[in-house]
Amino acid sequence: MRVIADVNITPLGAGASLSSHVAACEEIIEEAGLKYHLHAHGTNLEGSWEEVMRVIQRCHDVLHERGAPRVDSSIRVATATDKDQSLEERVNKVEKRMR
Repeated sequence: MRVIADVNITPLGAGASLSSHVAACEEIIEEAGLKYHLHAHGTNLEGSWEEVMRVIQRCHDVLHERGAPRVDSSIRVATATDKDQSLEERVNKVEKRMR
């Protein structure tokens, strides 16, 4: 089953600047080959349930390896059985209605 997830992964106790940690997670996502979209408060991911959860777990592992004693994630996951929509299709549908 394909899922679209909105994920915010935050290392705690790793300093005030998070951009290098975000970049490390974005590299993990790219290496996994998932479709994604980085935004101001997280990342949208598209893939199978297993692929998406594996990437989230890997991000946690890497952030701990980078020295974060704690890592907190907020995850929203959407699945559908009635239609198969990509991230782009979902956004395009809304933008089309705005015109």
